[in-house]
Amino acid sequence: MKSIYLTIILAFVSAFGLYPQTASPEAVKAYQAKKYDKAVKLLEKEVDAHKKLGEESSALYYNLGNAYFRADELAKAILYYERALLLDPGNSDIRHNISYANTKVEDADKIAKTENIFIQNWFESLENICSSNTWVAFGIVFFLLTIVCCFFFFFGKQIWIKKTAFYSGIVGLVLVFLFNLFAYLQQQDITRKDTAIVMAPSVQMVSSPDEKSKVLMNLHAGLKVKITKTDGDWYEIEIDNGTIGWIQADKLEII
Repeated sequence: MKSIYLTIILAFVSAFGLYPQTASPEAVKAYQAKKYDKAVKLLEKEVDAHKKLGEESSALYYNLGNAYFRADELAKAILYYERALLLDPGNSDIRHNISYANTKVEDADKIAKTENIFIQNWFESLENICSSNTWVAFGIVFFLLTIVCCFFFFFGKQIWIKKTAFYSGIVGLVLVFLFNLFAYLQQQDITRKDTAIVMAPSVQMVSSPDEKSKVLMNLHAGLKVKITKTDGDWYEIEIDNGTIGWIQADKLEII
């Protein structure tokens, strides 16, 4: 039993540690010294510096999410974990941390998520195995292999070579299409900007974009929502259980 507990503790510690190769020595030192507020400030500067260069880094977002989590800023932690996940959807560390952080969101367990059909869950799981750049690389490789198959089909002298090249070429074309579709869908997730995190400790979701309208329910910091419409300083949002309502834009931060 002791070994099991030790394994769980080590897994937790490693998952919420920094990727030191992508963080400055000062940030790593502050984090290891449990000066999490200082680590947050240093990591924010690193993220801002990369943004000015037009760059985004999943590892940097992950590091900043961990620093915020340790600093007890749950909503900010989840926000940066989600941003990291968009860039690296196959990263198990990020998914683990999001799952754990979501257990800390108040009332999150009471908002039952509507289940997708099996084939949709399977397709999304397959899509999220790799990042969009990796899918593009796979697409290029299989496109080149398909060209090779075409060469052997047209210039091969034996029937079995032509047949093998023909069927392999068909499989290659299907995979090229599938890999490019995965890359396209992931890029859409990044650019669509239709998901957000509730940043206010507690905020009312109302039936229309008006403070005096009917209150549907209270939402709490860290909850992930989908933005379906905008109206001035208001967002129409949908939560996991399918409930749709309105919330003031300044209470959210877009992922």
